Amino acid sequence: MKRLFFSLFLLVLFSDCFTQKREISIKDYYSDAEFFFLAEDYSDALHDYFEIYNRGYNENANINYKIGVCYLNIPGQKEKSIEYLLKASEKVSDKYSGISSNEQNSPKDVFLYLGNAYRIIEELDKAVEMYNKFIDLTDKQNVEEKTYALKQIEACKIAREYINNPREMELVNLGKIINTSTSEHNCVVSGDGTTMVFMRKLPFYEAVFMSKKRGKNWSRPVNITSQIMSDGDQYVTGLSFDGTRLLLTKIDEFDSDIYQSEYLKGQWSKSKPISKSINGRFWESHASFSKGGDTIYFTSNRKGGYGEMDIYYSNKQENGNWSEPVNLGPNINTDLNEDAPFITSDGQSLYFSSQGHMNIGGYDYFVSHYSDTGWQLAENLKYPLSTTDEDLFFFPYSNGAQAYIQKILSDGQGIWDLYFVDLEKEPEIKELAEKIEDIEEGEDVGTDEVERIDTVIKIEIKPILFDFDNYILTDQAKQEIIKYIQLLKSNEKINLIIIGHTDALGPAEYNKKLSERRANTVSDYIISKGISSERIKAEGRGEEQFVAVNINPDGTDNPVGRKYNRRVEFDIKDETGEIIIKRISNIPDSFRIQKK
Repeated sequence: MKRLFFSLFLLVLFSDCFTQKREISIKDYYSDAEFFFLAEDYSDALHDYFEIYNRGYNENANINYKIGVCYLNIPGQKEKSIEYLLKASEKVSDKYSGISSNEQNSPKDVFLYLGNAYRIIEELDKAVEMYNKFIDLTDKQNVEEKTYALKQIEACKIAREYINNPREMELVNLGKIINTSTSEHNCVVSGDGTTMVFMRKLPFYEAVFMSKKRGKNWSRPVNITSQIMSDGDQYVTGLSFDGTRLLLTKIDEFDSDIYQSEYLKGQWSKSKPISKSINGRFWESHASFSKGGDTIYFTSNRKGGYGEMDIYYSNKQENGNWSEPVNLGPNINTDLNEDAPFITSDGQSLYFSSQGHMNIGGYDYFVSHYSDTGWQLAENLKYPLSTTDEDLFFFPYSNGAQAYIQKILSDGQGIWDLYFVDLEKEPEIKELAEKIEDIEEGEDVGTDEVERIDTVIKIEIKPILFDFDNYILTDQAKQEIIKYIQLLKSNEKINLIIIGHTDALGPAEYNKKLSERRANTVSDYIISKGISSERIKAEGRGEEQFVAVNINPDGTDNPVGRKYNRRVEFDIKDETGEIIIKRISNIPDSFRIQKK
């Protein structure tokens, strides 16, 4: 009897809970969503807006608008915003208020956000179209809004030039020891390259981690959040050259200040405010030390600057206090925002992020060099370092020859991953172009690095790989293809043969078509960057030409080997149609098909 009573009690209890959940009104969900939206907590806001969307509001322009804006502010999901913003743009009204769940329309700002969304995914013509629509709908009195839209149109123009003429660099993911399925960011490294401190997103808070380099590898990171006594509200911004002083920003609802922690006897100390002369009643965000630790560079929105957030410096005095901050001037600071300043160890170059200068959208990476006349006009580090999205936290190493950065790439471990960038490695395409010139002049290119057979050079290099049953280009694949675009632009006498392949799973006829789609996808991407279609030929070989094993000797599947077969390769022909360079996939020996 007691068991029956208890069962009935649970049934009533849960029924009451379910009833309460059903009784949550549209008005209540909208109120909660607006609270999170205004607090810039876009993930929670998105959840509540979707509760409304799924209750018959999927055609509502206001709800679609709010969902689109939320997606546009969530890293790794920004492309999803376009679907909802386009729906919202069908019903724009000058009388939009958005304060009530009864709102049926969207504001003219929807075109501004659509412009940003298209800019981020590099559909620049569509972005400009949306910015112009916004300008046409904007009152003449709203000079600030029009100025912003015009700035974005100019950014799209610069982006076209940078994307079509990318810089050479080597981008290396720091691997699974450092990067996880969540996000890693704000990476700083000591001058000797042996200590790394960075942020990692954990459930419910942002954690500070440290890793030590053992030989060539980084050790498993240690969570030091409790050592500095952070409540998940402190963020890494700088590390002294000797790796013993850590700079952080502590953020609450009203302020952001610079804090410092010291490494003593194998432990980081509780972080403390660095100085009253640096921390004021304004917002101080990123900060970093000079090599000697006697100068600090930081960003602040204090009065007297050129824009909202400017970069300042302060020197350490004999009494241990920091001097009154000095603005770095108009060659570095603009009427928009600057952030994340890092000085190189020789003191001659300042790397930072900026929304101003020659910008291609969002924050871009910039550098300013010091001379006898002071800091020179900042230069954009260009594509693909700077992108049409937000690029923050470029940590220079070896006086800027290398760097540590955070990127969102489709083939990363999580959302943000940490990468090592080598900016002075001998450009591979430059070497290749020089070899082509040597062939054209009849010179011997040598056999130390390549194998020459008559007039054909065979070079081993990373292939462009595809996921199973897929022909979509990853970000890494696009960066590899950019090298061929550079090569074609540097020598108009050469043409490209694009050859698609598949693994052995699936019907042969289907695989033939899939391999053609892969080749055509690469071809379309190259043509979209300004290369004539007459210089490109795409073809698919299906599953006919394996370079790696598909099946193990015991008859079991070999998924790693099949990965190397899902590829696109290239042949380069001269103006007579003869193949002069044949690029071969660099397959590990354990998976390579051995020729008899």
